[in-house]
Amino acid sequence: MTRKRKILITGASGLVGEAVLRRMLADDPKLEVFALVRNELRWKLVSRRLGALSARVAPISGDVTLPGLGIEADSRRRIESETGTVVHAAADISFSRSVEESRRVNTAGTRNAVELANSCHDVERFLFVSTAFVAGRATGTILERDNGGEAGFVNAYEQSKYEAEAWVREAGLPWTIVRPSTMVCRNADGGVQQINAVHRALRVYHRGLAAMIPGDRGNLLDVITSGYVSDAIAGLAFDDRAAGKVVHLCSGRSALSLGELVDTAYEVWSEHPDWRRRGVERAIITDPATYELFERAVHETGDARLRAVLGSLSHFIPQLALPKVFDTTVAESLLDAPPPAPSTYWKPMLRRLLEYNWGQTEGVAA
Repeated sequence: MTRKRKILITGASGLVGEAVLRRMLADDPKLEVFALVRNELRWKLVSRRLGALSARVAPISGDVTLPGLGIEADSRRRIESETGTVVHAAADISFSRSVEESRRVNTAGTRNAVELANSCHDVERFLFVSTAFVAGRATGTILERDNGGEAGFVNAYEQSKYEAEAWVREAGLPWTIVRPSTMVCRNADGGVQQINAVHRALRVYHRGLAAMIPGDRGNLLDVITSGYVSDAIAGLAFDDRAAGKVVHLCSGRSALSLGELVDTAYEVWSEHPDWRRRGVERAIITDPATYELFERAVHETGDARLRAVLGSLSHFIPQLALPKVFDTTVAESLLDAPPPAPSTYWKPMLRRLLEYNWGQTEGVAA
């Protein structure tokens, strides 16, 4: 359903926000948007990439960490009277922040966005971009609902986003919560737009520094394309059926196993004679207790480079040993299609990482 009232989007200069903004503007030639802008230079780059579409976007200076999103009075009055849909995509996606740092943007920032939405005269939808990993240390089948946080979390990012979801549910707004898993490439061509923890772990493996990986070969590791995520969000924001729903934008049961992901990476890299000559061993997938012993030995006797590598992965890699499957029943019923299977884009993504040296020769943001 296309609404006549304007959209307010936060995080429009981020990976998800920019793609959602582009898709919404392209789908509806009459749509007009308020875009919260914290960094003017980044917004100029986004505006340039949007081209003619940017003429229908009104940039609004602000910051999600500030009360009222830091929006000055005249702009706030316009937003309050003209906004019908809020898409809150702004987030601090670093896994290594402290809980207090993560909460500042992810939890308090969401609370501020909710409060502004509640001050609007007629908001028809508040769509919050969360993460599938609010599941934290939970294992088994993760349903599209509030699953609780009793199992704890691997990092502060997961915890802060879980706490943010609570603010959304309690806001008294017609909300939709979308939970993407890890976005590894744009679509089936494998193009990487932003380097994340999965890519960094693969680079460590490629360099021969990942002797061990915690987990089980059969554990599924959920990854998804950013194109699927952004297209889904653009549609769900206007879908009346999505009100009050939690939606997993994940590969779900089509996810590849940890063993398949690791073996496929090794096969792709082995296509290059120079890499084969280095004699890099296949990473050993072991139980968490054995991995902890390995990690401890490295920190006590290993070289500084390997200690730094393990430290950089410590906020992400424990998830590999927590077997979980993200249920996508709600997503598939709303989107009328299954998510793209990782088997169709994992190899192209690996080859693009090699071609562009993990983004260093393509200007991909870390």
